[in-house]
Amino acid sequence: MNARIHRMAVGAALVAALLATTPGVSSAQVTTTNHQEREAVTAAGENDSRTAAERLYGATTVNGTLSPAPAEIAAGSEDNGSIALATATGISGRGAVTTSGTLGDGPHGPLGDKTNDFDFYQVTGQAGETLTVSTDGSPASTNTVVGLYDAAGQLLASDDDSGAGALSKLQYPLTASGTYYVVVAGKSAVGDFPADPQNSGSGLGGADTGEYELLIAAAPIDKDFYAVKLAAGDVLGAALTNSGDRLTVLRPNGSVAVGTDLHSLGKLPAASTLPRGAVDLAVVADQAGWYAVSVTDGFGPYQLNLGIARPAVDNAPQTVFLDFDGGAIDLAPLGGSGVRQLSGLASYLPNWGLTATDEAAVIAKATATVRENLRTDAVRAGYDVNLRIKTSADSTDTFGTPNVTRVVIGGKTSESGIGRVGTAQSIDPGNFAHEETALVQLDRISAAAGPLSLNTYLTTNSDRITFIGRALGNLASRELGALYGAFPADPASTTATLLDADGNFPGLYGVGPDGFGGTADDVDTDFGTDTFNPAAGLTGSQNALNAISWGISYPC
Repeated sequence: MNARIHRMAVGAALVAALLATTPGVSSAQVTTTNHQEREAVTAAGENDSRTAAERLYGATTVNGTLSPAPAEIAAGSEDNGSIALATATGISGRGAVTTSGTLGDGPHGPLGDKTNDFDFYQVTGQAGETLTVSTDGSPASTNTVVGLYDAAGQLLASDDDSGAGALSKLQYPLTASGTYYVVVAGKSAVGDFPADPQNSGSGLGGADTGEYELLIAAAPIDKDFYAVKLAAGDVLGAALTNSGDRLTVLRPNGSVAVGTDLHSLGKLPAASTLPRGAVDLAVVADQAGWYAVSVTDGFGPYQLNLGIARPAVDNAPQTVFLDFDGGAIDLAPLGGSGVRQLSGLASYLPNWGLTATDEAAVIAKATATVRENLRTDAVRAGYDVNLRIKTSADSTDTFGTPNVTRVVIGGKTSESGIGRVGTAQSIDPGNFAHEETALVQLDRISAAAGPLSLNTYLTTNSDRITFIGRALGNLASRELGALYGAFPADPASTTATLLDADGNFPGLYGVGPDGFGGTADDVDTDFGTDTFNPAAGLTGSQNALNAISWGISYPC
């Protein structure tokens, strides 16, 4: 398997056919345009910027090439563990190759003198090119380190884990033409590289072993940009197969809407019409204009699938049912093991110093908070929201009927088997699935202490009902935000939002500067604009209120 193909091979199985571009249009009615990249397969620099992007119209399958396309060469024969013994790549100037190898199979590996097996490769590069070395296509069990030497044996650069997991990725701008040497080594606690790159037996021992896939390229970095025109509220999905490791979407003003090198749409519901791939993303347009989609960080041919849809809204109101009673809940859609019996809110009130007589007031505050977060704020911002909020305190549970989303606020890990405080069935840009479940568990947030516990922020002067009700409403809103299409935000940023990933609990709960909840300086935390959570593998910034509101508004 060629380098990079390991990460991309999954894409062929994951990429779905592009479906309807407007609500009510069946997949059989969709016309997907095919587009061949206009930049020649041997060229770079013609569509390498937002201003030079090739314009597309509607759902499109793009066939392009990140130049140069790599040629596959035979694996190097042992011993190739030094500069003098390096395997020739055939690269002389602009070019790229892929090959495979094994760390540990030479005379200096575990069956030899155990000084470590190194694999060297010779490249001739030109000034102005970038030398790229990647083991990203390797099995995840292999722990590689790569290095770059000049002809004199000086180590110019190295990389350990910039690739996926423990794999390596190095990019080095060449300032001088000449012969260079790439080395692939296994990670070693006592030293990754040979003491003398001219001596294949000068390793220090203890290195990891395993098979690897290698890509080496010497060329100007090719970036391919495509532009699509979106209206505010349009949902753009993009998915890559074959080559290209990264997708990025830029807004009309040039800011990064979202970027990733991962399968970021792993929680899309089956009802979503957006394309999937080994590298994929989605964004709900927050302004009208031309959005640029870039394909980068790869070599060779790729297929880019672009889908554009309007949010899957409905003339009938969408309903949020807040279930505080617990009971028999099917947790399979949340990754649980099926129907489990969950305890209701009433079981946890004493942990916060409240009684059964306080339950109605807590529920009322939580409900008002969800209403404010999802409906009132959206209406104030100009969205035509079509949403009702109902609760187990005043309505019969209608979950299972059309357009009803349920949030269960109750239960604990020992009952559910789910270790997270909050979890949502999907992250659904465009809100294509209208009958889903979310869960907010109460054991950890009602514990005696800890950063997650509401008790940490209570004092004798706290208005407990107001604080606890608002915190529960905010937690429910966060999970609803995911169901309606927004991704986790960075908890370490200076902006506190309802989508902050675990870590910024004071901000999520609305704790003010005094460090206590239920006091006069409490803050109103909302869905706002913030950077994505880096742990999710996303870059850019998200207008969460925009992403959510289009999916719960009247048809436009």
